Amino acid sequence: MKKKTVLLATVAAVCGFILTLALVMRPWDRPAAGDGGGTIPPEAAVAGGGAPPEGESADAAPAAANEAEAPSFTSEQNRREVALFFQEADSEYLGAEQRKIFLTSSLADQAKQIVVELINGPQEPGLLPTLPPQTRLRGLYLDRSGTAYVDLSSEVADLHPGGTGEEIATIYSLVDSLTYNLPEIKRVRLLVNGEERETLKNHLDLRRYYRKDLSIVNLDRKGAP
Repeated sequence: MKKKTVLLATVAAVCGFILTLALVMRPWDRPAAGDGGGTIPPEAAVAGGGAPPEGESADAAPAAANEAEAPSFTSEQNRREVALFFQEADSEYLGAEQRKIFLTSSLADQAKQIVVELINGPQEPGLLPTLPPQTRLRGLYLDRSGTAYVDLSSEVADLHPGGTGEEIATIYSLVDSLTYNLPEIKRVRLLVNGEERETLKNHLDLRRYYRKDLSIVNLDRKGAP
């Protein structure tokens, strides 16, 4: 009988302690209903795991991580020198002008930069543009055989002055600038508005592939590589 009384007293004491603890526990110490027991939502996690630092939003943390991983194009270490071929003002040859482009890991991206710089025209005296400045690069695609498909807007033909010499300068300005600076490119095919075109301006055939031809480049020019 005495043992039973002692056991009942012990159970009562334990129950009283648990009840007292539940009453004094503050609401903010308890996990909120439906929060998964305090687990951090996936959208609040940053790279490497864990919650964002105090005072920063969950959205800002991943952005900062991406910025740290992105290469900087402001340094000269991330640029390379290329030779662009423009029409010489006093001859029928193409003359070279040195220009710098961003050294990206994508061969197609470097090729696009070269074409855009050609459209922008020469910066040195004695050289003439080979593409109408209104021309836009619509796309540039490379296949596994080393062929570059350069898709230009219709202005390249509509605003072209015409003439055999001028068309040769336009075609080989593109072809030689791409193949000379990017040896991975073996030949070039020119498209206009994404389509094949018989000629550029009634002279040079655009249905063929063009390969590098430095015989029309004045390599003795001061700016030549």
